[in-house]
Amino acid sequence: MSWVEKLRSNPWMVLFVCSFALFQEEFLYGMVCPLTPEAPAHISDEHVISTLYGAYALGMFVATPILGLVTDRLGRRRPMIIGGVLLGIAAVLFAIGTSREMLYVGRVFQGAGAACSWTAGLALVAKYCSKHRVRDMGYCMLGATTGSVAGPWVGGELFDKFGYLAPFYFAIALVVIDTTLRIVFTPSTTNPDAQPPWSETFKELRGIALDKRVLSAAFAVALAAASWALMEPLFPMHAIRIANASPATVGGIITGSNLLYAFLAPVVAIVSDKIGVRTTTALGLGMTAVFLPLLALTPNLFFAGSVLWLITISYAFTINPTSAELGDAVDHRGSSSYSVAYAVYNLAYAIGMISVDSYVEFVTDSAHHLQLLHILLIVSGLFALCLPLFLVKPQSPTNTAATDTPETAPDTATG
Repeated sequence: MSWVEKLRSNPWMVLFVCSFALFQEEFLYGMVCPLTPEAPAHISDEHVISTLYGAYALGMFVATPILGLVTDRLGRRRPMIIGGVLLGIAAVLFAIGTSREMLYVGRVFQGAGAACSWTAGLALVAKYCSKHRVRDMGYCMLGATTGSVAGPWVGGELFDKFGYLAPFYFAIALVVIDTTLRIVFTPSTTNPDAQPPWSETFKELRGIALDKRVLSAAFAVALAAASWALMEPLFPMHAIRIANASPATVGGIITGSNLLYAFLAPVVAIVSDKIGVRTTTALGLGMTAVFLPLLALTPNLFFAGSVLWLITISYAFTINPTSAELGDAVDHRGSSSYSVAYAVYNLAYAIGMISVDSYVEFVTDSAHHLQLLHILLIVSGLFALCLPLFLVKPQSPTNTAATDTPETAPDTATG
């Protein structure tokens, strides 16, 4: 076995490659959004910009089910490489796009590339880092969070100093590094000669997609995504209303909350080891239910920022163990079809984000704090009603033969 093959199967290398892939994807996403009005296509219409967000979602929604179906058969290596290439094409189109159509295509490619990174990447981490799955999923989320923080800041600085193309040159360089890492160090995870017939693949896909543990975990993912999607527009508006806060001040508070999230992965892992994954998820949802309404009651920026940080902690305690729970559910079935589970994850996260749009639109049309409080109380009540789902462990079918003889080499390696 060559040194490259040894590194490919090393859990830390798998974790690094996947975390960097998510960092790069979120960096590009975060960088593009504020630069879109400055594009050569001269887009300033808010409706058109909103449609570009929809194009990203379209790419992800179309690609994710396909990836869930074929990735476990074809291996996760090819989707990871394809994802890097698609993100590279998207970055080039954003840089040179002189028409709306080119930007639409770029956003669709970006969404499809993101689906590759999230579905295949999280499946790889679930397989190779199973011993410390909660912690290592947290590190993957940390990579994504760091990218979302760095993208707008680096892109803005490069734009101010060197013009529109400079951020995209930097992003394309990141894509080249990322894709090279994917090509060289992503392990091959399938044996083409040992693949079951497609009928069995469809049966396994249906079984995992309808598994009670997978569905309950996906529901928690959707709730976590909804809570964060609610905060992204509401916190800046509330901060401006109560303190006339500048964009720089609001950005600093949000950056601080993201940095806080960065340090929570090992803490959440320790708690999860002590009380269990599902109980930790319930704890996160319970904290979210308590803390969400407090935002509307904060009289100044200090308390508003404190509430945002508390919700960040709640988000970490929900999303990190839930990401691991999906992998555990696949293990419990005696399966290795992690890509199906994380395709469900992607779809659930997207649905959670989309589901709060009507709430956000309602709140943005009003400035009265009682209406904001009412909206947050409704969401909080929904979270509270969902808690029993995570306090009772659902029964999933178990493949006894498979669970008695689990894969050993990568799956039990120390992450």
